[in-house]
Amino acid sequence: MSQPVRDNLVFDAVVVDFAGRRVSRAGIEQPLEPKAFAVLALLTGQPGRAFTRDELLDAVWGHRHVTQGVLNRVMSLLRQALGEDAQHPRRLHTVHGVGYRFELPDADTETDAGIAPQRDQSAAGDTAMRSPPAPVAARPDRARWPWLVAAAAVLLAVAALAWWSRHPVTRTAAIAGSPPASPQRPSLAVLPFADLSQSRDQQYLADGLAEDILHRLVQSPALRVIGRTSSFSFKDRHEDLRSIGRALDAAYLLEGSVRRDGDRLRVTAQLIRAADGSHLWSRTYARELRDVFAVQDEISTDVAQALSVTLDVARFSRERGGTTDVDAYERFLRWRSIGMRGQFEAEHDRERLRLAREMVALDPHCALCWDALARSLAAVADDLDEAQAGALRAEAREARERIARIAPGSWIAQRDRANALWREGRRAEALALAGQLAASGPLTHERVWDYAFMTYAVGHLDDTTALVEQVRANDPMLLYLSRDLQYDYTATRRYADAEAEYRRGQVLDGSQQSPDFLAFCRQLAGQRPGDAAALRELHTRLRQDARFDTPFFRDLGTALEDREAMRELVRRALADETYGGGARAADVWTAIADALGDADLAVAAMRRTLENAEGFSQGTMPQRFYVALWNAPYSGVRAHPDFKRLLIETGVADYWRQTGRWGDGCEPLGSEDFRCR
Repeated sequence: MSQPVRDNLVFDAVVVDFAGRRVSRAGIEQPLEPKAFAVLALLTGQPGRAFTRDELLDAVWGHRHVTQGVLNRVMSLLRQALGEDAQHPRRLHTVHGVGYRFELPDADTETDAGIAPQRDQSAAGDTAMRSPPAPVAARPDRARWPWLVAAAAVLLAVAALAWWSRHPVTRTAAIAGSPPASPQRPSLAVLPFADLSQSRDQQYLADGLAEDILHRLVQSPALRVIGRTSSFSFKDRHEDLRSIGRALDAAYLLEGSVRRDGDRLRVTAQLIRAADGSHLWSRTYARELRDVFAVQDEISTDVAQALSVTLDVARFSRERGGTTDVDAYERFLRWRSIGMRGQFEAEHDRERLRLAREMVALDPHCALCWDALARSLAAVADDLDEAQAGALRAEAREARERIARIAPGSWIAQRDRANALWREGRRAEALALAGQLAASGPLTHERVWDYAFMTYAVGHLDDTTALVEQVRANDPMLLYLSRDLQYDYTATRRYADAEAEYRRGQVLDGSQQSPDFLAFCRQLAGQRPGDAAALRELHTRLRQDARFDTPFFRDLGTALEDREAMRELVRRALADETYGGGARAADVWTAIADALGDADLAVAAMRRTLENAEGFSQGTMPQRFYVALWNAPYSGVRAHPDFKRLLIETGVADYWRQTGRWGDGCEPLGSEDFRCR
């Protein structure tokens, strides 16, 4: 039997709506994940009681494959939602060595303040306003043809929501006497739509339709929507729908088709239960093509009136960074696909730059296109010498300035502001702004990755890992996410998890260079099973990549069974950068020295990597270069005095002292010193 829903809880300027599972502060609804609300419900259900971390993890997550970093991140989200300061808490307290406690104000305080905590009997709609939807994070809009396709089919997506709304999920308490935990959200995968046009030349419309539907559904907190890359990995594979559902961990599948005949468009779609392949809902739309936007508005209005959910299907706003040019969007998809397959070689960097230049030429008002151009210019600049790179970096800065002018209120412009704060040395402000952006929208790579680099840069490795795990869960077939998660597991010394993710990622589409190198170093460090033949096989695979086709790495293959000889090769690379493959290959020397257990060599190579990074000597280094500090977990380099000096020179130590949030494994020693392990 389900437990009765608690009344609203009101304290200070906060309203906790247990029936609606939402929190508002000062009349503004706060973005809060379901798990975070479940933790809040548990803590507020027994104010004054100190819950241990294990109790919270058991109650809300079932403690399955969940790290302490996940709980740390949830508590950070709760503090933001409640307006709490971790250093000076009012309601949400950390009980050091134990867990967390929630305190209500006492009666005297309530009377003096004139604000009494109360159980609010009014409807949620009377006590809180919904904040406007977060800006679109992952993609721009499309041109007139794809917009019509999206409009014609958006009804099928939200009708699925209507079906689910008539089949509520039963809520049960996580532990006896505690509030009910967050119900599991229905999971849905939007599969690629088929092109049934006679000439078979409308696949781009079919793909655009499926992607538009997915994009709208991902905005709904009621659904867990599988990411595009994972869903589209089954394109043209003709597999059994039940197998697809199991592979994607999706309870429901949405599939369909598009047929265009002259000025007529026909869209068919159906909702399928993945467990047994049964059809739950199906509908066909036929439209004549005249005024595309009028047809879109007509169908959207019909959807809003017919269903019990509110759907925001307004045209994609320029202020949000989108495009209405289908050719520009097509190039954006190609640009993104190269990066998500982990293809970052110079050849692919140049291809992405070409695509980005074409995007902005086709649509000079598309902020997302200018963002792609700025990123591509920076990537190509990294492949060139300093004399050539300067002009490209200047052009990238101009592209960022263009974004600020054409879309000042977009999430892209706000993310750029956070990055600028970082480069100015205002790291606490940068992290706060980037964290707000990550928490206020869908957990997509585009929206959260700069924030993830920031948290990693300051040594909050568990938090970064938890965040990447969440993004990866939404798009499990994306190699780029798997690759970065392997780096995160390695940095946190979760070597078994890194190996498991490496094996899982071997079947994913894209470049396996970085995963293979991580596995190679893991085996050198004795943290991976395998004999000398397996190590040599990894070395041979890596040699096929231009990045590892250097005299140093070639000679390394002749010394794989002689650790001292390998150390001597690292020393030679440090002394002769040409032999080592150039200063940009110093991260390879760092990784090899670290895996061999030589902290002195590792920190020397690490310094070479950082000194070669843009902005190191000026104190303006972008956060992505800070990864060099934490990618060496094996040799004990983090306890090395030269590593401490690097933390001071890069400003990381100043951030720790300023905020009191020390990196994982690091702690202050009095007011002037600190140590890491």
